[in-house]
Amino acid sequence: MKAKKLKIHVKTAKFSFPIPALRFSTLKWISKLVFKYCPSKMRAGWITPSSEYSNMDTILQNISSKDIKRIIEHLEQEEPFEMVNIDTYDENQEKVVVKIYTV
Repeated sequence: MKAKKLKIHVKTAKFSFPIPALRFSTLKWISKLVFKYCPSKMRAGWITPSSEYSNMDTILQNISSKDIKRIIEHLEQEEPFEMVNIDTYDENQEKVVVKIYTV
């Protein structure tokens, strides 16, 4: 069974935001819109300069919609799997869970 959607799950002590699973075709369409209407210089400004994210501005300036499309096409060929599973605590010692997986 090949993956068809990307699911994001975010939960904190104060809220749980239900994000519906997004079809890969929808993600391709959204990425085309972002790259069409947001020039690379604008995308580079999305990340504030810090040593932790020193390469992110370069990545955002150089990535293209074709790159995103290739990544999504590769995800479509794989079996469903969990990409991100973060279980941590915020500055107030409240639990935070973030999961990103394909379904």
